[in-house]
Amino acid sequence: MLKEVGASGQISLGKKFAGRLFDVIVHPDERFELIPMKAVPANRAPEPRPVVVADGWLPPGGYEQCSQWALENRVALEAYAQRIAEDGTAAEQLQQYLAGHPDALQG
Repeated sequence: MLKEVGASGQISLGKKFAGRLFDVIVHPDERFELIPMKAVPANRAPEPRPVVVADGWLPPGGYEQCSQWALENRVALEAYAQRIAEDGTAAEQLQQYLAGHPDALQG
């Protein structure tokens, strides 16, 4: 069935679907799906709260909110960030390898 989006952005599906809940999945190509839902969770996950650290440290990448896990793994995260700074990301390493081995992509 074809439906037109009204001036207010709504689509009428008819009385058959009145009062039902749908999960809306929006795809990158602006296509969307309406999936009928039978149950809705009673409570949502709590909103993440920023963790305050005395020295103001944040994980590599400058997250706006820092989790307790990141604080507990601070040493490993800093070491990983240092390795990335020195060796590059996996994608950068792959590009460098392929540049040195042009026939590696030949099947």
